[in-house]
Amino acid sequence: MPLHFADLDALKSHFQNKENGFIVIDWRNCPDYEGMALSIMLVFDTRQSRWQLDLQWISLGLDPYGDTLQESYVYQFTSLDELLEYLLLKYQIKVTDIPIHYQFDPDKFPDPVKDGAKKALFEASWKRFQHDFLNGAFFDPALTIVYNSLDN
Repeated sequence: MPLHFADLDALKSHFQNKENGFIVIDWRNCPDYEGMALSIMLVFDTRQSRWQLDLQWISLGLDPYGDTLQESYVYQFTSLDELLEYLLLKYQIKVTDIPIHYQFDPDKFPDPVKDGAKKALFEASWKRFQHDFLNGAFFDPALTIVYNSLDN
C-alpha cells in the first residue's frame, strides 16, 4: 500500500469513497515557538462540496494531548483545487505529500516528560504565541474563516 496519494485522481477517489471526514496532512514543529507544533488537516464533505483547512497550534511541550493549550482556525474553500493550491503556496505541500494514513511520530516533537528541563522555555513560548495569535499573526484575512478558537 502506498504511503501517500499518487496524484490528484487518487486523492479525489479517496474523497468519493469516503464522502466525508478528514485527512491529517502534516504535523510540524513551530521553529519560532519552542515546544509548539502545528497540525494541518483537510476536512471534507463531498455531499455538500465542503472543503476546509483545519490548522491547530498546540503546545505539545506543555500539553502532550493538546487538550487545553491550543489555538486553531478553520478556513472554508470553494473547491478542493483552491485548497490544494493554498497548501502548495503557503505550506509547500503537494498532493503527493499528503499521506493516506498519517502516522504521528512522538519522537519528532516536544514532550513535557522527556523535555521537562525546557518547561520554562515552553511556557515563555506559549505566552508569546498566545500574544501573537491574539494579534492575528497567523490569521489569513484573504480566506473565509468558519472557526476561530478565540471566539469560544
